[in-house]
Amino acid sequence: MSEDALRLELSVGSSESIAESNIVERVKSLIRDVIQGFREVLSQLKDLSEDKVELVKVRHERIRSIKNNVESNSISVMEYIVRVSPALIYKDIYVSIVSNILKSVESCEATSYRALALSTKGSVEISDMLYSLLESMVRSSINMLEDLDSMLTLISVNPRKIGEIYNDVVKLEDDIDNFYRHALIEVVKSCGSDAGTLVLMKELIDKLEDAADHLKDVGTNLKYLSLHRI
Repeated sequence: MSEDALRLELSVGSSESIAESNIVERVKSLIRDVIQGFREVLSQLKDLSEDKVELVKVRHERIRSIKNNVESNSISVMEYIVRVSPALIYKDIYVSIVSNILKSVESCEATSYRALALSTKGSVEISDMLYSLLESMVRSSINMLEDLDSMLTLISVNPRKIGEIYNDVVKLEDDIDNFYRHALIEVVKSCGSDAGTLVLMKELIDKLEDAADHLKDVGTNLKYLSLHRI
């Protein structure tokens, strides 16, 4: 970006500055990448349950590549925020949003790595109930991300709608917590005789639950931003 363009951004004093618009679009791009990562995890878990070891490995490489891309782009967004910070009243909130998106994709990749590690142990028995719970956790995470994308779209055009979508984000995170508790019990029931599988599977669902916490934090920060626009 040229210095003249940057000065133009810093001179804009409207409620939705050019700088903020650019940040929102960049954050939406990060979220789209994270959605793709979780979709790959969804497919990877199915591959794991069907003992398709090579496909599990391929999925992990894709997810790791997505995570690396989000990390690189997050650094770029952070640098941009620092450069235009004089035009941003709520720059700390934007920094927190980017940070939590990054943490969510790191948890996504950590989930995938546990699936990869499980695949190296040979055939892993995943009960229908456990698979259903894992699938529900991932799908709910994808739904959370789609809600966050909608919140970003509405932040400037209809901030009053943000609270309603945020309530859905909170509900989805509560659902994931519920799936998580049931999955812990199911893991012990179905994997209790194999300590290695038990540990890896517990870590896998722990990482999914961590991701949901980070996504909820993104939603909370977006709600804070919306309150200043109502």
